[in-house]
Amino acid sequence: MKKKLEPSFDGAEALARIGANLRTARLRRGETESTLADRLGVSRATIARLERGDGGVSLALALEALLQYGYAEQVFALGDPELDGVGKRLDAVRRPSRGSAGTLHTHRVDPSRL
Repeated sequence: MKKKLEPSFDGAEALARIGANLRTARLRRGETESTLADRLGVSRATIARLERGDGGVSLALALEALLQYGYAEQVFALGDPELDGVGKRLDAVRRPSRGSAGTLHTHRVDPSRL
């Protein structure tokens, strides 16, 4: 049997906020839970769980719902490596400098200080 992952406080907040935003988008369009459920091929109860922020709803379903309501730009920006400032700085520090053939950066960088 699968063990259910208990989300962190921030994770639970994000799920609740995404669910509430989807509900607002649906209501502003005058749609029922059943209408969205039919479009996505799931039950009305699953849409209710999604809108409540239930972490057991599949990521694929959440993304499809977001795309249905025009959130494509935000969906495609999720996890964009160009927006990862800490990761980019760590990568730059580890990369050898051009033009200094034998010299590599050998010092370690504390990520919390970036």
